[in-house]
Amino acid sequence: MHGVFTRSLIALTTILSACAPAVAPTPTTVPVAPPTSSSLYSPVALNPPVKLTIGVVANTSDGGIFIANDRGYFQAEGIQLEVQRFQTLVDMVAPLSTGQLQIASGALAASLFNAAARGVRIQIVADKGQTSTPEWDYAALVIRKDLIESGKVRDYADLKGLRLVTSGRANSTEVILATALNRGGLTLQDVNFSQLGFPEIVAAFSSKGIDGAIVVEPFISRIVSDGTGVRWKDSIDILGRSEQVGVIVYGEQLAANRDLARRWMTAYLRGVRDYNDAFGPRKKDYGDVIRVLTENTTVADPAIYERMRAAGLDPDGRLDMRSLEDDLKYYIDSGQVNDSPDLSRLINTSFQQFAVEALGPYTSR
Repeated sequence: MHGVFTRSLIALTTILSACAPAVAPTPTTVPVAPPTSSSLYSPVALNPPVKLTIGVVANTSDGGIFIANDRGYFQAEGIQLEVQRFQTLVDMVAPLSTGQLQIASGALAASLFNAAARGVRIQIVADKGQTSTPEWDYAALVIRKDLIESGKVRDYADLKGLRLVTSGRANSTEVILATALNRGGLTLQDVNFSQLGFPEIVAAFSSKGIDGAIVVEPFISRIVSDGTGVRWKDSIDILGRSEQVGVIVYGEQLAANRDLARRWMTAYLRGVRDYNDAFGPRKKDYGDVIRVLTENTTVADPAIYERMRAAGLDPDGRLDMRSLEDDLKYYIDSGQVNDSPDLSRLINTSFQQFAVEALGPYTSR
């Protein structure tokens, strides 16, 4: 198995060649000035514009998408972006494979790898959420406050027998919990493991219906402010590295149209960089970015952003390859992925690399 991963990793940055169908119209020769970006990048818009549809879960890690759309970066490329909401990335795989969606965004799960192994032609092309440093840590293992204060939970081994919850099976929250248990010599079989939606998790902490859970923002901040739970271990404490928690996925049609795929990616990364500027040290255009997020995500209260940690979005859209492989290995070892997909076909970083070259290196402003 190790050999399979090694050969896959060597091929990860291979640019997948495909004959591009005649989807994108011929671009005009009139450059369209970017509306608000401080970058010198000035695209030439497609004329007529092309409509692309993306699936989102509308959480704050979709911020780069919403900022780029609000500030006209997609329009400047000649792209009309239509946004459709879904519960999870898993729900987007079928419409992505049929062409109803051209782009999907969300958290990694075993089903995404299973779909690729079945031959569904999708490509993971960029980051949409990862934990690089503690200040960008979007997820945590939260434990009931009374269990911490009583001393019942002091170390990972103390989790044995507790009622622990994730938002679903075979997804990134399960990977975090399983890794935490492993640090105490435990497995999921050593705890009372179940699933709840994040709003239900908040209520379960209040009623003492659960002992702990893997939670993401803004629900972490809500539980802590309610006084019912403690942010016991951040995901970076558990995993000891950056964790790829969200990705951008292209469907077959868009991936084959190299020019259009590059245009979308470049506009997206402009939005991601504005997001980093806003949540970084200088808080550039912070108020306007909060406006965009409150208008487009499930976190509609501006005050919540002052309390919660922002989702980490790599300003260059770089994927954490090691994390992707670690997640896949966990799903295989736990029997949730039976056939390992060809990672050299599933992961394509060429569009992200093109966008970085077009925009130049990111510097915090």
